[in-house]
Amino acid sequence: MRVAIVVASQRAAAGVYEDRSGPAATEWFTARGWDVLPVVVVPDGEPVRDALLELVEGDDAAPDVIITSGGTGISPTDATPEATRAVLDREVPGIAELVRARSLAPTDPAKKVVPGAALSRGTAGVADRTLIVNLPGSVGGVVDGLDALADVLPHAVEQLAGRDHERPGHDGHHGHHERHEHDPHHEEVAHPEHQPAETSTSNATVLRADVLDTPLDGLLIELSDLVRDDTCGAVATFVGHVRDHDEGRGVTALHYEAHPLAAEVLREVAERVTTRTATVTGDTVRTAVVHRIGDLQVGDLAVVAAVASGHRQAAFTCASDLVEELKAEVPIWKEQGFTDGSSEWVASLG
Repeated sequence: MRVAIVVASQRAAAGVYEDRSGPAATEWFTARGWDVLPVVVVPDGEPVRDALLELVEGDDAAPDVIITSGGTGISPTDATPEATRAVLDREVPGIAELVRARSLAPTDPAKKVVPGAALSRGTAGVADRTLIVNLPGSVGGVVDGLDALADVLPHAVEQLAGRDHERPGHDGHHGHHERHEHDPHHEEVAHPEHQPAETSTSNATVLRADVLDTPLDGLLIELSDLVRDDTCGAVATFVGHVRDHDEGRGVTALHYEAHPLAAEVLREVAERVTTRTATVTGDTVRTAVVHRIGDLQVGDLAVVAAVASGHRQAAFTCASDLVEELKAEVPIWKEQGFTDGSSEWVASLG
């Protein structure tokens, strides 16, 4: 089975930051025996449609499945569902519903409820004989979505190829057999409850995850002291300031607004990233993060995060992933005021 991955991200396409969701999806499929094509990273909007058309109608054989990452939310630039529908011959709404349902009500006790999944507009459907599925733009959102579809995707490939694994006289189709063949690895990588408790839970701690409408001055030292522990030899921090420009336009001020569940979503993201880092590295990881809302001026602190770990690489990795995933998932929006007197709303931290 062949899969292609298309990442929709203005900043990743521009080289502002390195995409992590594409490699995460690649790792997930590779572990299950799929043939994975090179990840395609494009800006949001029309380039997503063009990339999908190239994969489905190009000179090379079309992949069995295309997974998109990013652009499924409700911000003005999130247009992946519309770009995808322009390519589909028919929709398969149950797939997108399953992905959202598993995030809102996980069947796996090790997974947390992700209220922000209710804001996803991702769709799924068929273009010729290729299944296309929209997933969120974060590492956690992609992996959780793929976990929800682990048994569905091989079955869909078989159906699109005209093979039904239920037909009489056939004990199992290729996709079903291959799925079970890789089950032990699947459990080891994707389900933290199968890991030793020492690395999956007891070594991962979120000390604080808040959304505040008051200035964050002084929080860098406070959060650093909060996460530091005698078991930790490293503390990595991140401070996000309001900058005076955005895409060539002068910025004078910002106003952040948050969904009522924003703090809860922020904690869920922090817990997931912290647990994942501790599980993968086997290190102690302690995290704290606070996001500001309300009126901010240029230079004000918008977000402060601190991560302590036994060794520096775990702290660096966790801090980076935490900031990227909270930007993608936590329902906070900002209104930017520009020097020309105009303003616009955009999603998250920007």
